[in-house]
Amino acid sequence: MSNWIDVHLDVLASSPAEIAEIESALKTASEELIAWRAQREGVEPRVIAENVKAIVAFKVVGNLGRVDPSVNKARRFEVSFNDSFSGLVWSHVDLVSRDFPNAVFLAEYWDMQMSYDGKIVIRAGDEIRSSHDGNQRAQAHEWVLPNIFAPYRAEYELGLEFGSLWDQWLEGMSKELAALKTYYGRPPATPAENRER
Repeated sequence: MSNWIDVHLDVLASSPAEIAEIESALKTASEELIAWRAQREGVEPRVIAENVKAIVAFKVVGNLGRVDPSVNKARRFEVSFNDSFSGLVWSHVDLVSRDFPNAVFLAEYWDMQMSYDGKIVIRAGDEIRSSHDGNQRAQAHEWVLPNIFAPYRAEYELGLEFGSLWDQWLEGMSKELAALKTYYGRPPATPAENRER
């Protein structure tokens, strides 16, 4: 059985010109990607070129942030694909990211049929961080997926060095989870204990 995977890809670029170039690159497959896929399938690139382009073509959802489009440098894209094409689509994202090493690619994916989702931070063609929620309690509803995008978005907005807020975010999340456990982890109060509070 084949499942469909949906992806939202937020790209944080360094300039309006760069995000326009990234948009163009995400909308079509590179010759390198087509050649790689053709070699794997043992066919000529021209035989599969159009199919590869159709599978990996990301669509623009919109600009991120409330700024005029002429100065916007962050954009959301999306694509849906059959899970048998996962390697192809992720290779496409990695290649585009490699070609724009200063941009940050924040990918969130989910498979509603198999009830999993995840987040990946990609930069310069490399996976920097990822989190995966593969044990959802209710189908198509995230369960334990932390927002690993938060420190990277904050860095981007503040103009800070990439990766500089990761440790602070981890520490803050650890404290928040500990506080939740301390406050809500005890047994429910009895009516008498509630009156004493």
